[in-house]
Amino acid sequence: MYRILIVDDEKNERDCILYLLKNCGFELEIKEAEDGIEALQILKIWPAHILFTDVQMPRMDGLELIREALNLYPDIRPIIFSGYADFAYAKTAISLGVENYILKPVVPDEFTKTLSSLIGQLDEDQANMHMQENQKLFLLQYSLQLAIFGNFDKTKAEPFILEQFSAFRYMVMFTFKNDFLMHQSDAFFDDLRSFLTPEAVSVNISPEQAVLFVRNPILDARHFCTRILNHIKSTFLVDCCIAVTKPLSEYDSFKQAFSALEQQMEQRFFLPDTLIFLPDTTQTQRLENSEDDSELLPLIKNAIAARSRTLLEEYLSHLFDKYKLAVNQSQIYVKFLFSNVLTILYPAIPDDALCNFSPLEAMIANLYLQPDISEIIRIVKEVSKPVLDSFSAGTDTMRKEVACAISYIANHYSEDLSAEVLASAVYLTPDYLSRLFKKATGKSISQYIRQYRMEKAKDALLHTRKKVIDIGIESGYPNYSYFCQSFREYFGSSPEKYRQEHTL
Repeated sequence: MYRILIVDDEKNERDCILYLLKNCGFELEIKEAEDGIEALQILKIWPAHILFTDVQMPRMDGLELIREALNLYPDIRPIIFSGYADFAYAKTAISLGVENYILKPVVPDEFTKTLSSLIGQLDEDQANMHMQENQKLFLLQYSLQLAIFGNFDKTKAEPFILEQFSAFRYMVMFTFKNDFLMHQSDAFFDDLRSFLTPEAVSVNISPEQAVLFVRNPILDARHFCTRILNHIKSTFLVDCCIAVTKPLSEYDSFKQAFSALEQQMEQRFFLPDTLIFLPDTTQTQRLENSEDDSELLPLIKNAIAARSRTLLEEYLSHLFDKYKLAVNQSQIYVKFLFSNVLTILYPAIPDDALCNFSPLEAMIANLYLQPDISEIIRIVKEVSKPVLDSFSAGTDTMRKEVACAISYIANHYSEDLSAEVLASAVYLTPDYLSRLFKKATGKSISQYIRQYRMEKAKDALLHTRKKVIDIGIESGYPNYSYFCQSFREYFGSSPEKYRQEHTL
């Protein structure tokens, strides 16, 4: 709606103009003044788009008023209406940029025509200004997007871009659980800027994520974020996560600040119920080093091989507890680790339960899509349940020392192994370990070692092109003849013949 100020020292003249304005059909906001002094006082607090003014008035005439008004607002559009058709007035008015001069008494059709033309010009000016502002905003958003990914070249930037860059004080990241921003981005950020302050610029990162560059200081980051989240929830009926940087002056670049935001938001994976992520405030858990993952995975595998429910539950629980709140760990690594656990568990699922699960490849792909650690743990627990249940029918007598001995065999099968070596590794006497081992596995230590070595040799024969003598050495048989004899006794044919018969 345009604002119009009518200035005339005669009330009946102002009333006439008011009547004509109200009958023109335009939506206008109108104010009146009796002379130039009063008009200037109004203009200082109420910027008008159009100035209707008489020429001859007490205290300050219309031409002087136009001069002062143009000093205040160069874009104001003046219209003179006067009973004076004097050339001197016209010449002065033209020098001031006045394009519209209406003689008294005012002719309604002429008045309407002049006003329509002037409003048309204002509409066009606003459209051009809006287009220029949109172009500048697009260029600024594009430059900010380049900057956060480290591709911005300030030597080629427009001066106003660098000026805008220097004015930003904070970055705020929004992350949604779905593609909310794909269809609601403009409405969302228009509303957010109106709710907070116009001093912010948004940059979309993806359909789920965007960054707001804020010019105003954020004095209380948690209160700021809580206020925004409550507004988003009540206005758009959606939840989102929010992260805010430290003051941008503490970073070397927008890229570094954006990287810090991403790391803060990464904590969502381990803290799915948290919505606000502030810098340097999230408590992190240091990962234990007592049992490395490379050792834990073989233990899980050996517990399955020994059908030990107790040990499998213990190892899985240890793994779940270890990574449940490991917010200083990469989620990619965690997903890789748990996909390996799935790979170990899946072949042990009983046949009657296998129909309840997708193929392994699909399950791993689904695991990598999960948004947080709790969902990944849920998937692994779901797969481990039928495996654990299948072990409950038997007597679970395996002790941890036996599992450690099995793990030692798996890691040292190519070396010289005996009950004495294994007993020393688990701090038991050879005789006591042998009894425990036989009870838990149903095999003596030597039988188990031989079986393990033969299976490894068979696997190498079928899946590698290594020489038989090298496979024997790697399998713990440095004597080639003894290896061939042992292999023949176990599989019924020599290593060479077995390879020929079982490979294409």
